Amino acid sequence: MRENFIADRALSVSMSGIRKMYNLTRDIKGLIHLEIGEPDFPTPHHIVEAAKKALDEGYTHYTSNLGYMDLRERIAEKLLKENKIEANPASEIIVTAGAMQALSLAILVTVNHGDEVIIPDPAYESFERQVKFAEGIPIRVKVKEENEFRLLPEDVEKAITKRTKMIIINTPSNPTGSVMSKKDLEGVAELAKQHNLLILTDEIYEKIIYDGLKHFSIASLPEMKNRTISVFGFSKTYAMTGWRVGYAVSNKEVIAQMNKIQEFYVTCASSISQRAALAALEGPQNCVEKMVKEYEKRRNFLYHELSRCDKISCVKPKGAFYLFPNISKILKSQKAAELLLKKGKVVTVPGRAFGKSGDNFIRLCYATSMNDLQEAAARIHIALDGYPKGDYLG
Repeated sequence: MRENFIADRALSVSMSGIRKMYNLTRDIKGLIHLEIGEPDFPTPHHIVEAAKKALDEGYTHYTSNLGYMDLRERIAEKLLKENKIEANPASEIIVTAGAMQALSLAILVTVNHGDEVIIPDPAYESFERQVKFAEGIPIRVKVKEENEFRLLPEDVEKAITKRTKMIIINTPSNPTGSVMSKKDLEGVAELAKQHNLLILTDEIYEKIIYDGLKHFSIASLPEMKNRTISVFGFSKTYAMTGWRVGYAVSNKEVIAQMNKIQEFYVTCASSISQRAALAALEGPQNCVEKMVKEYEKRRNFLYHELSRCDKISCVKPKGAFYLFPNISKILKSQKAAELLLKKGKVVTVPGRAFGKSGDNFIRLCYATSMNDLQEAAARIHIALDGYPKGDYLG
């Protein structure tokens, strides 16, 4: 009799370190949760109202596998205006069940067994797991604290081999909050063209950016659109995490294959969520500006608080809503997260969850109320006061 019914591909990936911390602590009272990357704002009113109206008007059936055409047309307008990417809404855009599904489909339809995929280290956990699930080989490239955790072309170049198929970039970045400059992206683009590589770019945090910086999409560079799969979404920008709607733009061959696999997985993104997404794009954008301004205020506060501790060093993030402080003077990441949970009742994520190079760091999400951040900062200082510099190294 067969003893193990589980496929090797499922066993090849581990559970998310973020979700481990969340599941471990969700039923414990009195904790401050800084582990889940989710806006604490409600979905803007006009988006919710559009969903209610869609229900009343009968938008409760299947859509095209690619998504509603009017939504794709509006996405195309947004891409051209804001990202400088020209896309045919009929064949070069697919609406997905969240940006996560867009990433998964993109990898599944392009990565073959044994293909190497370059990934920043540290980086969002899902990148490595999805490459492994597609039977590819993740190749980690260290992004360094002294370079503000930016993925630099010279470091990418050293990792390229004859087996390299794809480079994954994420700007603004989860977990570091780093933002790649136009020069950085131009350098990576030249490598992609020189070595005939694909680029998969996760731009889910494109609107959450600070200090007067502007987001730049690598697909807008000359000769890059056809070798780039650009992934965007509504979850972070419009506080729509539970609505599960994202989108990808690429050449028509890639989108056609993603569309084919989409049918096997979910048929189409939620019809109601798509109507809400259309309202998000067509409606007032001051709600986004308001949220980003508040995130920037929270970032400044928490960064200042952590910088007061001589046991922590921290790069000031330029995007997303995470701080990634270096806590190696006290403990390695897992033990540091355990310490803050036990002594401070603050839930964080060990940096090791995002790759080997993250083991000196922890991730804190500041997409929560200022009251919680103030209390969390006080608890962190108290928890660390008992750990003198250089002691208790993990």
